[in-house]
Amino acid sequence: MANRSLKGIQAVFAVIAAAFLPSQTSAAEVPEAWAWKHRLIVVFAPHVEDTDLIAQRSEFARYQKGFEERHLILLEVVSEAVNTSIGPDLNVSGPDLRDYARKTGKHFEIMLFGKDTGIKLRSVKPVSANEVFALIDQMPMRRDEMRRQEN
Repeated sequence: MANRSLKGIQAVFAVIAAAFLPSQTSAAEVPEAWAWKHRLIVVFAPHVEDTDLIAQRSEFARYQKGFEERHLILLEVVSEAVNTSIGPDLNVSGPDLRDYARKTGKHFEIMLFGKDTGIKLRSVKPVSANEVFALIDQMPMRRDEMRRQEN
């Protein structure tokens, strides 16, 4: 009987500790780094010599201003390392981004996340900056941003 009540007390303390002690960032917490502030493009690649990664990097490098206007951050996840190519640095890890995106495998893939953290585009081939910008510019939140910029 005493053993059972000791286990009950330990369980209560474990719940209290979990509620108040800081924990490591998890995949579920990844969106907090950009939600409602930025849109995010994540380019996943197996290695730095990946031809699709090189092509995608080259395509986006010419459009810094377009990225800034759309509050768009470009992250590259190569193997497990994260590199911010355009925009402010986010404190997220490669494995957490892979988990959040439900990204399996080690092949090239590009994903666009909206400010609402939802996936808006997913492609296994490089995409043009104009295609990404056109998609973003059709989004209601972006249209509202453009209206506010005009006034």
